[in-house]
Amino acid sequence: VDSKGCIGTISTIEDILVRELPDLDLTITGNNPICFGDFSELAFPVLSGLAPFNLSILEGSTNNTLNVDAFGLIGGNPYQVSPSTTTIYTLTSVTDANGCIQSLNDSKTLTVNEIPVVDVLGTTEICKGDYTNINFDFSAGVSPWILSYNTNGTAGFPFQLNNISDSISVNPTTTSVYTYTAILDDNGCSS
Repeated sequence: VDSKGCIGTISTIEDILVRELPDLDLTITGNNPICFGDFSELAFPVLSGLAPFNLSILEGSTNNTLNVDAFGLIGGNPYQVSPSTTTIYTLTSVTDANGCIQSLNDSKTLTVNEIPVVDVLGTTEICKGDYTNINFDFSAGVSPWILSYNTNGTAGFPFQLNNISDSISVNPTTTSVYTYTAILDDNGCSS
């Protein structure tokens, strides 16, 4: 009805299709925590929307965009990550194949443990029958530490040290070379 009282008719009816907003979740599907230099994996389970998805993710302080498939994967695989420090991954937004956009705020923390580091020091010359200390100063890793070694090429039994500065006593009967081959800390990280 217009302002003069004339009545008109509507000849068409429009259907309006309302699409769901896309929504993705964030899961750490690989190991958490990891050791420095190791890899873990992320996946993005699809809660709603039409694939493929353009996912905006904040990796620590770095913005990234990922193309996520209908299974929440990147090209059929989990998203591999290997941060150098503990990192918070935060989903910020997603756009689906219909062009629908949704803000997101899901976040997960991937913990990265340091690799154990030790300095080995000691006296390099003793008299036959004397004892000497081999000193271990740990600058990284979490106690207790398990050290593997060999003496003159022959493997010895691994031993445990509990203190940041620790020592063992030895009394070789001949000139000997002690070679430390591996350190394993309480987080399961090794070097």
